[in-house]
Amino acid sequence: MTITLLYTGISLYVINYTIGWLLHFRFISLTRLTHQIFFAAIILNLILFLILVKLSAPGFVFCLSSLICMLILPLGKKGGMYHRAVSTAGLVLFLLLLIVEN
Repeated sequence: MTITLLYTGISLYVINYTIGWLLHFRFISLTRLTHQIFFAAIILNLILFLILVKLSAPGFVFCLSSLICMLILPLGKKGGMYHRAVSTAGLVLFLLLLIVEN
């Protein structure tokens, strides 16, 4: 189950991150709702991972930090520098979680 959550999470993160950049450069257009569904799925994935798995200290910190990044992401201007920096930090922290837990 945990490996499924890890790979589902990284897939959702990469898809949503790519969509964000494609939207930023206006290569695609997408409804806000579709982008928010991916966003909510990532948050749900991180919460489930925290609930279902006994994480090592570094894994717990990376997962919780990634979740915090996702939760504070809407505080910045949509598509602005803050939004891009925080989403990148969340992705990097999730990648570190993936490395630590494998």
